[in-house]
Amino acid sequence: MKTEKIKGGAILTLMIAQSDAEMISDWVAENLEKTVVELKKPGGTECALEIYFNDTIEAEIASRAMEHFPNFGKAIREYADEEWAESWKKHFKPMDIGQNLRVVPPWLSGETDRIELVINPGLSFGTGNHFTTRFCLEQLDRFVPQSGAKTMLDIGTGSGVLAIAAVKLGVESALGVDFDPICVECSAENAEANGVADKTTFRQHDITHGWPDEKYDIVCANIYSTLLIDNASTLLRVAGKYLMLTGIREMELDGVADTFVQLGGKEIVRDSDNEWGGLVFTR
Repeated sequence: MKTEKIKGGAILTLMIAQSDAEMISDWVAENLEKTVVELKKPGGTECALEIYFNDTIEAEIASRAMEHFPNFGKAIREYADEEWAESWKKHFKPMDIGQNLRVVPPWLSGETDRIELVINPGLSFGTGNHFTTRFCLEQLDRFVPQSGAKTMLDIGTGSGVLAIAAVKLGVESALGVDFDPICVECSAENAEANGVADKTTFRQHDITHGWPDEKYDIVCANIYSTLLIDNASTLLRVAGKYLMLTGIREMELDGVADTFVQLGGKEIVRDSDNEWGGLVFTR
């Protein structure tokens, strides 16, 4: 997913019903390729969504593109880069995932006996807040320890969090690839922050260009359904033990699953949050 380092710009704020927050955030992630900061009060029925842009023109275009969503008000204002950092520090909280993992921002690390995944949420997409990332982390937390997997491939690596998690759970080496060079750069920074730079490699690659004759014990692919279907044979070929797929709209789960089953995959896990879904296959 395309990401960018923010150095000041404009904030689009939407006042909405809390019940609409996830739907709108998912739409923003998929169509605007932006991460949303959600501000809400416990027990309240309304919340604010903040979306950060490079400038006011970009924010205004996005605002018009989102006119079909119900809201109680919209506002656009400029911000300084320091405000971006402080906003994340105020609103990004640690997240426990599975039996062993916790995703934390750098300023809150070292406060748990769980396996910490230190991810700077201001750098890139992929912090565990979205179902797609969380699903893969849950499956890694489950399958890496029980399978004794030694190698892992992360396609659509985003922040690198999946590759980092795999190594911290016991994998000896992990490779993360993404078509976006900024994701590759941010993933390497996150691996360094987590002390696993010597066991992780990140590089730019588009899976539609194919993959060499290599196998990995675990393969994670967090990309869109059409890409999963178009590259199904490649993904099954490179997965030695488990193939974890997400980035799938719930309505598309059956279609994706059928494609992989017809090519010899055996579905062993299916989960969704009524919007997004994930699948795990073995051969």
